[in-house]
Amino acid sequence: MSNRFQRALFVCSLASLPAVIYGFSNGPVPGRTGAAADGGLDCAACHRTFAPANSDPRGSLRIEAGPYTPGVVQTIRVLLSHPEAQRWGFQITARLASDESKPAGKFTPLDGFRVVCGGGAPEGNCGANPEFLDHTRATTFPGQSGGAVWTLEWTPPATASGGVVFFAAGNAANNNGNNQGDHIYTTSTRIAERAPCNLTTLPAITAVRNGASFRDTGFALNTMASLGGTGFQEAGATRGVSALDIVGGRFPVEMNCAAVEIDGKRAPITYLDANQINVQIPTTLSLGDIAVRVILNPGTANEKRSRDFSIKLEPAAPALFRFLPASAIAAIFPANGTPAADPAQVPGSVKPKIGDVITLFATGLGVSEPVYQAAEITPLTATPRVRDQLTVEFNGVAMSAGDVLYAGLTPGSITGLWQINLRVPANATPGQNNPVVLRMGSLASQPGVTVAVGP
Repeated sequence: MSNRFQRALFVCSLASLPAVIYGFSNGPVPGRTGAAADGGLDCAACHRTFAPANSDPRGSLRIEAGPYTPGVVQTIRVLLSHPEAQRWGFQITARLASDESKPAGKFTPLDGFRVVCGGGAPEGNCGANPEFLDHTRATTFPGQSGGAVWTLEWTPPATASGGVVFFAAGNAANNNGNNQGDHIYTTSTRIAERAPCNLTTLPAITAVRNGASFRDTGFALNTMASLGGTGFQEAGATRGVSALDIVGGRFPVEMNCAAVEIDGKRAPITYLDANQINVQIPTTLSLGDIAVRVILNPGTANEKRSRDFSIKLEPAAPALFRFLPASAIAAIFPANGTPAADPAQVPGSVKPKIGDVITLFATGLGVSEPVYQAAEITPLTATPRVRDQLTVEFNGVAMSAGDVLYAGLTPGSITGLWQINLRVPANATPGQNNPVVLRMGSLASQPGVTVAVGP
């Protein structure tokens, strides 16, 4: 993720030292998150220009964290913003809600972070002392404007411990090399322990469909798919994947006490409710008939497994996403993100004209070159292209290579989402809905989907 290790600088030190010492950027001393159990200290003790903390309402600091499962690593995000700041720093600690002087779980000192300890314990080996995660010099990002987002990994206590409180302080600094002119913010967030997995229904799969075409056929490695059935969750429960579910840059393979196995391998999940689970087919499977099953309460004594549902895995399964419920292909103008469609079908859209460049979205195009695995997020700076031969037919005619500008994974998205950047060809019929078909060998995307071309 591009902002995974964004964080930055400045420490609270002794106010009597020369101003140059405030140019430290290797992280603050322990105990500066504003937690009452640590005396309520924060970095406004020395970055005092706009003291006390939270004095400027133009900026903000917040912590994003969801309920935890004992011993299961999860993602925490810290978000700091200010319209004038040019450098960023933070410190965070996790405490038991029942006794905020006691630590709760452990932070992982990923690249660009460090763990410092209260009670005089050595860095990275806090023992029973409170631990604090903060930045290092290598990730101060001087000159970055607007804000910073830090994505952290935290392992909760191994046993049930009740509520946990995160305390954090942030420094929206002006990058002038001293402690003057910086804005300090503090915040806290309490999370609950996730209820034990105890779903009571026996799940049953009644259909597996391609996630774009919604046909009962069309499955390949990395394809987005949708399972239909009953008993996947308690009635009324709905859950889409969030940034907090993505650990180590990968989509989860278990969510809300539910998992999906395809040919014996766990599938990344993007959405679920009582009757539907959306997944990505794993990358390393054998072609041919394979089994799909839903598992509730996975790994517990109360585990419940559906009967196997068979699907056929093929080398490719091209399918185009639509602006539901219309037949219009999900397409945008890449320059500004405006939907490229008939505004009568898709409000706020604009019909592309011959010669315009638009982006279409698809799934089922097999594997990329270089290969990215299922569950991964395509890097923003990467352009992995379709490995196998792809032909795009626009209005019944195969497009020239010069008009297909890019066919590959969508940067910043799960690796089951592909995009085709193309120039609307001269053979398009203005004023009509023009059919588009993707072909890979003998396999073709669904019929009846179109791009409206304007006059």
